[in-house]
Amino acid sequence: MNIKRKLTLLILIFLLVTANLFAQKVGSVNYFTPLIDNKEYSQLIKGIFDDEGLDKALANYEVLVEKISSYKYEPWMQDLALSRACMIVAKYATEVKPERKDVATAYMTAADKLLKSGRDKGAPESAGAILEALSNSFWYLIDGSLSKGMAFTKLVDEAYKAHPEDFHVLLMAADRYLHSPGIAGGSRKKGLSLFEDAEKLLEEQKVAIWDRFTIYSGLAYGHWKRKNKSKALEYALLAKDIYKADSTINEIIADLT
Repeated sequence: MNIKRKLTLLILIFLLVTANLFAQKVGSVNYFTPLIDNKEYSQLIKGIFDDEGLDKALANYEVLVEKISSYKYEPWMQDLALSRACMIVAKYATEVKPERKDVATAYMTAADKLLKSGRDKGAPESAGAILEALSNSFWYLIDGSLSKGMAFTKLVDEAYKAHPEDFHVLLMAADRYLHSPGIAGGSRKKGLSLFEDAEKLLEEQKVAIWDRFTIYSGLAYGHWKRKNKSKALEYALLAKDIYKADSTINEIIADLT
């Protein structure tokens, strides 16, 4: 082998090795880790999740609004943290007080404004994209708008293609594949597999309580649909321990007990 060919081979090997070293593992990036480390923030979010009535959930959100500026996060993170909290309130309101659609609508409108503000202040692209997708999924939950459901699918597909390293993109992709019909590119097998990948990351990185709920509820639903009753019930009970008001989780538990 001549010197030129040896040099070319060495360069190719170097490029392959460095690409492998710097490649980011799927789901390994979590921009919201600082929020997970904040026990007070997590407790207030858990207070919204706790099934103690809508008034208590709204009160916890108001305390969070008062506290958020004292946490000294980047301005974009403060906005996105409040946007996510608004979405949780809207979900809870929809499930425990469906007749109070005005509450869910008001909090989702506030969530969208906070999301826009956070993006304008420099939020990472994938963090903003996945919250936009989540917003569309909650709007779909509230009013059943087909356009919102389609927008969710499109946003998640784009985000997963561009940012597979983002932990929350992985969760939303898992949810998208698990719940979308086959004609829209859904695949329960793939969705369940992605949730299983996400569960493995629980041992490797800090994960917020609301993300644990997403993982456990996704695994419960996936195993339920595949008639794996024992695993479905195991994960459904883990999910219910975090959030008691989820209608799908309650349906799974009622069916299996």
